[in-house]
Amino acid sequence: MKIRTPRRAAAAALLSLVLLPVTLADADVAQAGTPSPWPTLTVGTQTTDPQQVRDYWTRERVERALANEKKDQAAFNQKAAAAVKAGGRKPVEQTRPAQSRAAVAGRTYTTLAGTTDVPEMPYAQPVPYPQTVPAVMVGKILFTAKDGTTHGCTGSSIVTANKNTVWTAGHCIHPGDGSGAEGFFQDVLFIPGYKKNTQAPKGYDAPWGEWVAKAKVAPTSWTADGDVFWADLAAFTVVPPAGYTNLTDTVGAFGYRFGSGPDWSDIIDSGFPGDGYQRTDMDGYTQFYCTGNAEDATRFFPVDDRLRMDCDMGHGASGGPMSTPEGQIVGANSHGKDDGAGNIVEPVLYSSAHADNAVDVINRIGTLG
Repeated sequence: MKIRTPRRAAAAALLSLVLLPVTLADADVAQAGTPSPWPTLTVGTQTTDPQQVRDYWTRERVERALANEKKDQAAFNQKAAAAVKAGGRKPVEQTRPAQSRAAVAGRTYTTLAGTTDVPEMPYAQPVPYPQTVPAVMVGKILFTAKDGTTHGCTGSSIVTANKNTVWTAGHCIHPGDGSGAEGFFQDVLFIPGYKKNTQAPKGYDAPWGEWVAKAKVAPTSWTADGDVFWADLAAFTVVPPAGYTNLTDTVGAFGYRFGSGPDWSDIIDSGFPGDGYQRTDMDGYTQFYCTGNAEDATRFFPVDDRLRMDCDMGHGASGGPMSTPEGQIVGANSHGKDDGAGNIVEPVLYSSAHADNAVDVINRIGTLG
């Protein structure tokens, strides 16, 4: 895809509609037919006291998490590249045909009228109003791996019956190494409205609160062997901090459209990248966004329905939403392309197919508190 430069002025108009504060409205939560009996899912729980988790995230740990993002994603990009080279496959657990079911839910803000003609903008720009609704539906995720190292990703508030759910990539909450329910990362924290502030004790502001993870759900095909084609997706519930009722009523929530294929026009992709393709202005604290089309990563190859989007955001943007102008998530940033040494070699982002596995995850997480 090429940037349509004459339409850059339209991007400003788009932003005035997409990223300015809007009025919250009711949302529909839809389940897709009869839910599966959940054999395809791995469920875990974070039991650490929420305030202890918030206190755990000191300035030093946050800084180390952001420093680790680049090598984290570099290693994951290599894993994804090896999987693609070996040839895509459907996970054993996914016995139904891809896209055999669909799940659709509305969003919790008013229609983004006039955004149906989104200009292609693969050169990511900072979100101009990052601490207002609906931009704050996207937030920073911090977590601790099994070896005690700290790391970061991106996630977004998503519509569920419990009103306290974050959608992200599978590798942002589980290493995909066969460790099952015990392998979920710990000290998981979601920070909407996250913003760098060197004068703050932790080095960042959290004007919308710090939301600690509780229940976690990922496809077993992710937790068992890290399937990047169909399963690098996950969700977790959060515990409201003091003074807040729930995440949806606080910042709003994306809807979703799962099981509808990999081809989409006018997608808005956002995240908190620590770097990018030939970029030096990304720091892991600032929310950026791209716009354009998402396309089937490998056409006429039915075992690979990943979404591919031209966007130069890099490490740290993992888990960020690929959403329609109507505010429905259709994918989550999973991996890009690098040279094996952590250097991004192409401005492109991929998402795992959001088909049956995504349907199962959203249906299951909505039943958990």
